[in-house]
Amino acid sequence: MKEHDMRNTDSRGIDVNSIVHFQETFRILQSEIGKAVNLQLDYWRDLEQTNPSVQKLLYLGSKITLQGDAVREAYKNAYAVNPNNIRMLKMYGNFLKDIMNDSFEAQRVLEK
Repeated sequence: MKEHDMRNTDSRGIDVNSIVHFQETFRILQSEIGKAVNLQLDYWRDLEQTNPSVQKLLYLGSKITLQGDAVREAYKNAYAVNPNNIRMLKMYGNFLKDIMNDSFEAQRVLEK
């Protein structure tokens, strides 16, 4: 009986709705980062060609900029729900460092 009471007491402090909400915002963040990475890969593949299309590179560059904004917005939403999630902070920090080449902001996020 005592163990049963302890289990019920421990689960009372957990807000299941906030966990589910964070998981959804984290999934959106992962999706947005995936899109940004794919755009970067397309850009560099096209740039490596012998005669790259300047118009296509400009188009991909603008899409990369817009997608970077979408990733930042998704991060802000996930951070507002759970600012201490290690996995989210590492993923976003590494995205900033490796994909967006923003080492200053990446270091700030990774230090959290």
